[in-house]
Amino acid sequence: MNQDPPSDTAPEKPAAPDPKLPKPDASAERNRKRWFTLAEILGIAALLISGATLWNNVRMRESQEAARSEAQVREAHAKQIARRDASLVTLDGTARHDGKVLALQDMAGHRIQTMQVRFPASLDIAAQRLVLDPEIKASWFASKILDLTDGGPDRVEGQLPVEITSEYWDHDNRVTDSAIYDVVFNTEGRLIGGRKLKLKGVVLNQRVSGDAGARLDNLWTAERKRLQSKKK
Repeated sequence: MNQDPPSDTAPEKPAAPDPKLPKPDASAERNRKRWFTLAEILGIAALLISGATLWNNVRMRESQEAARSEAQVREAHAKQIARRDASLVTLDGTARHDGKVLALQDMAGHRIQTMQVRFPASLDIAAQRLVLDPEIKASWFASKILDLTDGGPDRVEGQLPVEITSEYWDHDNRVTDSAIYDVVFNTEGRLIGGRKLKLKGVVLNQRVSGDAGARLDNLWTAERKRLQSKKK
């Protein structure tokens, strides 16, 4: 086998860097690495902001849905109350025959079949049952009120609480409704025959269920004291 003769040429040394070429900038390399880090941080921040925005939107949507549901519940409740009130009797009274009679009408337009008027127990007046044409007569209690206010001024205005129970038809349903009404009256002096009592109207005081006797007595006790105080 032939072998190449040894070369007398020495191995070449690496070329020395050209002093005219710019040296690598270490600070630029560090800045480049730092910008990569900031980009990653900004990406994470963007993800966090997106997540927070999504959570806020979900919470806002839930809040709006809850508010909408609450509004719907309130509206349904208001309609239910309106339907209930429309199905109940609310009486109005028109004075006739110079205040001797109060003709009662239901403001909701129900045709009342029967009605019972109950007085405070202390007056010792029997309950009055009315059919078809409901009305309150001053003669039922005028003497009691005139005796109570005798000795005071001739002209006195007062309110007698009574419990009125009405039976009527609401469409196909037979309904019984009880409420306390204030029968408004006044007394006047006359040249002949002494003082007289005239009926003016009725005012709904409160709706009741069950036995309203105690409430009726309490209302009349307070009004009786007020009327008696006018004698002083």
